[in-house]
Amino acid sequence: MSLFWALLCGSLFGFNISKSLGIRIAIIIFGIIFIGHYLTILPTIFNYWDSSDKFIRYNDKSNPFKRLLIMLIPKLDTYKVIDKKLIRSIQITGLPMTNDLLSSALFVATEGGFLYNLMVMIRYPVKVKLLLKNGQIINLNLSRDYVDHPAETIGKLKIFLNDFPSEELDLSPETKHLIY
Repeated sequence: MSLFWALLCGSLFGFNISKSLGIRIAIIIFGIIFIGHYLTILPTIFNYWDSSDKFIRYNDKSNPFKRLLIMLIPKLDTYKVIDKKLIRSIQITGLPMTNDLLSSALFVATEGGFLYNLMVMIRYPVKVKLLLKNGQIINLNLSRDYVDHPAETIGKLKIFLNDFPSEELDLSPETKHLIY
Protein backbone atom coordinates (compact mmCIF):
# COMPACT_ATOMS: atom_id res chain seq x y z
CA MET A 1 0.00 0.00 0.00
CA SER A 2 2.78 2.42 0.86
CA LEU A 3 4.43 1.82 -2.51
CA PHE A 4 1.09 2.24 -4.34
CA TRP A 5 0.31 5.59 -2.70
CA ALA A 6 3.90 6.78 -3.14
CA LEU A 7 3.86 5.97 -6.86
CA LEU A 8 0.41 7.52 -7.33
CA CYS A 9 1.28 10.80 -5.58
CA GLY A 10 4.76 10.92 -7.09
CA SER A 11 3.49 10.36 -10.61
CA LEU A 12 0.86 13.09 -10.23
CA PHE A 13 3.58 15.57 -9.31
CA GLY A 14 6.04 14.06 -11.80
CA PHE A 15 3.72 14.32 -14.80
CA ASN A 16 2.32 17.75 -13.95
CA ILE A 17 5.22 19.68 -12.42
CA SER A 18 8.64 18.00 -12.60
CA LYS A 19 10.01 14.47 -12.46
CA SER A 20 12.52 15.25 -9.72
CA LEU A 21 9.75 16.71 -7.52
CA GLY A 22 7.63 13.65 -8.23
CA ILE A 23 10.44 11.34 -7.11
CA ARG A 24 10.98 13.35 -3.92
CA ILE A 25 7.25 13.37 -3.16
CA ALA A 26 7.07 9.61 -3.77
CA ILE A 27 9.97 8.98 -1.36
CA ILE A 28 8.39 11.20 1.30
CA ILE A 29 4.95 9.58 0.97
CA PHE A 30 6.50 6.11 1.06
CA GLY A 31 8.48 6.98 4.20
CA ILE A 32 5.48 8.47 5.97
CA ILE A 33 3.29 5.46 5.30
CA PHE A 34 5.95 2.76 5.69
CA ILE A 35 7.66 4.13 8.80
CA GLY A 36 5.01 6.39 10.31
CA HIS A 37 2.03 4.11 9.83
CA TYR A 38 3.06 0.47 9.45
CA LEU A 39 5.93 0.57 11.94
CA THR A 40 3.63 1.92 14.65
CA ILE A 41 0.64 -0.38 14.08
CA LEU A 42 2.54 -3.60 13.28
CA PRO A 43 2.27 -5.04 16.84
CA THR A 44 -1.48 -4.38 16.90
CA ILE A 45 -2.52 -5.52 13.44
CA PHE A 46 0.02 -8.15 12.43
CA ASN A 47 0.54 -10.23 15.53
CA TYR A 48 0.22 -13.92 16.15
CA TRP A 49 0.17 -16.17 19.16
CA ASP A 50 -1.25 -19.57 19.96
CA SER A 51 -1.37 -21.88 22.90
CA SER A 52 -1.02 -25.60 23.43
CA ASP A 53 -1.44 -27.50 26.68
CA LYS A 54 2.21 -26.86 27.69
CA PHE A 55 3.48 -23.91 25.65
CA ILE A 56 2.57 -20.48 24.29
CA ARG A 57 4.09 -19.57 20.95
CA TYR A 58 4.16 -15.91 19.85
CA ASN A 59 5.96 -13.49 17.60
CA ASP A 60 7.60 -10.63 19.46
CA LYS A 61 7.29 -7.23 17.81
CA SER A 62 8.01 -5.07 20.85
CA ASN A 63 11.40 -3.82 19.61
CA PRO A 64 11.02 -1.10 16.91
CA PHE A 65 14.31 -2.06 15.21
CA LYS A 66 13.22 -5.70 14.97
CA ARG A 67 9.86 -4.54 13.58
CA LEU A 68 11.62 -2.58 10.86
CA LEU A 69 13.74 -5.60 9.95
CA ILE A 70 10.61 -7.78 9.81
CA MET A 71 8.95 -5.25 7.52
CA LEU A 72 11.93 -5.29 5.17
CA ILE A 73 12.68 -9.04 5.42
CA PRO A 74 9.54 -10.93 6.54
CA LYS A 75 11.39 -14.27 6.84
CA LEU A 76 13.14 -12.89 9.93
CA ASP A 77 9.85 -13.06 11.84
CA THR A 78 10.47 -15.95 14.23
CA TYR A 79 8.40 -17.30 17.08
CA LYS A 80 9.30 -17.40 20.74
CA VAL A 81 8.06 -20.18 22.99
CA ILE A 82 7.07 -19.87 26.65
CA ASP A 83 6.57 -22.86 28.89
CA LYS A 84 3.29 -22.38 30.76
CA LYS A 85 5.00 -23.51 33.97
CA LEU A 86 7.10 -20.32 33.88
CA ILE A 87 4.04 -18.03 34.13
CA ARG A 88 3.47 -16.45 37.54
CA SER A 89 0.27 -14.55 36.76
CA ILE A 90 -2.02 -13.52 33.91
CA GLN A 91 -3.88 -10.26 33.50
CA ILE A 92 -6.34 -9.17 30.82
CA THR A 93 -6.24 -5.48 29.93
CA GLY A 94 -8.80 -3.63 27.84
CA LEU A 95 -11.83 -5.73 28.75
CA PRO A 96 -14.69 -5.24 28.99
CA MET A 97 -15.02 -2.92 26.05
CA THR A 98 -18.30 -1.09 25.62
CA ASN A 99 -20.43 -2.31 22.72
CA ASP A 100 -20.76 1.15 21.21
CA LEU A 101 -17.03 1.08 20.34
CA LEU A 102 -17.34 -2.02 18.21
CA SER A 103 -18.43 -1.93 14.61
CA SER A 104 -18.78 -4.34 11.78
CA ALA A 105 -15.83 -5.54 9.73
CA LEU A 106 -16.85 -3.23 6.89
CA PHE A 107 -14.36 -0.60 5.80
CA VAL A 108 -16.94 2.14 6.11
CA ALA A 109 -18.56 1.96 9.53
CA THR A 110 -21.29 4.32 10.60
CA GLU A 111 -19.56 5.07 13.90
CA GLY A 112 -16.46 6.75 12.55
CA GLY A 113 -16.00 6.13 8.89
CA PHE A 114 -12.97 4.71 7.17
CA LEU A 115 -10.58 2.72 9.38
CA TYR A 116 -12.83 2.93 12.47
CA ASN A 117 -11.88 -0.56 13.67
CA LEU A 118 -8.18 0.27 13.40
CA MET A 119 -8.65 3.32 15.60
CA VAL A 120 -10.54 1.25 18.20
CA MET A 121 -7.73 -1.35 18.24
CA ILE A 122 -5.04 1.29 18.72
CA ARG A 123 -6.91 3.40 21.27
CA TYR A 124 -8.43 0.54 23.31
CA PRO A 125 -6.03 -2.41 23.02
CA VAL A 126 -7.09 -5.77 24.43
CA LYS A 127 -4.09 -7.72 25.71
CA VAL A 128 -3.21 -10.82 27.68
CA LYS A 129 -0.40 -9.76 29.99
CA LEU A 130 1.84 -12.62 31.11
CA LEU A 131 4.03 -12.04 34.16
CA LEU A 132 6.77 -14.65 34.17
CA LYS A 133 8.53 -16.00 37.25
CA ASN A 134 11.77 -14.31 36.13
CA GLY A 135 10.04 -10.89 36.15
CA GLN A 136 9.63 -10.58 32.39
CA ILE A 137 6.34 -9.18 31.09
CA ILE A 138 4.93 -10.38 27.78
CA ASN A 139 1.89 -8.79 26.15
CA LEU A 140 -0.13 -10.90 23.73
CA ASN A 141 -2.45 -8.72 21.70
CA LEU A 142 -6.10 -9.70 21.15
CA SER A 143 -7.31 -6.38 19.74
CA ARG A 144 -7.80 -7.38 16.12
CA ASP A 145 -9.64 -10.60 16.94
CA TYR A 146 -11.79 -8.90 19.58
CA VAL A 147 -12.85 -6.02 17.35
CA ASP A 148 -13.66 -8.33 14.42
CA HIS A 149 -15.24 -11.24 16.39
CA PRO A 150 -15.84 -10.37 20.06
CA ALA A 151 -17.93 -13.41 21.03
CA GLU A 152 -15.54 -15.92 19.45
CA THR A 153 -12.53 -14.19 21.01
CA ILE A 154 -14.08 -14.30 24.48
CA GLY A 155 -14.78 -18.02 23.97
CA LYS A 156 -11.19 -18.70 22.94
CA LEU A 157 -9.91 -16.60 25.83
CA LYS A 158 -12.03 -18.63 28.25
CA ILE A 159 -10.56 -21.88 26.88
CA PHE A 160 -7.04 -20.40 27.15
CA LEU A 161 -7.56 -19.31 30.77
CA ASN A 162 -8.91 -22.75 31.76
CA ASP A 163 -5.36 -24.11 31.36
CA PHE A 164 -4.20 -22.09 34.37
CA PRO A 165 -4.96 -22.40 38.08
CA SER A 166 -7.24 -19.67 39.43
CA GLU A 167 -4.49 -18.29 41.71
CA GLU A 168 -2.45 -17.35 38.61
CA LEU A 169 -5.34 -15.34 37.11
CA ASP A 170 -5.32 -11.68 38.12
CA LEU A 171 -8.60 -10.56 36.52
CA SER A 172 -10.76 -7.58 37.39
CA PRO A 173 -14.34 -8.33 38.49
CA GLU A 174 -15.67 -6.82 35.24
CA THR A 175 -13.40 -9.02 33.14
CA LYS A 176 -14.35 -12.13 35.16
CA HIS A 177 -18.02 -11.34 34.62
CA LEU A 178 -17.48 -10.91 30.87
CA ILE A 179 -15.46 -14.10 30.43
CA TYR A 180 -17.21 -16.45 32.87
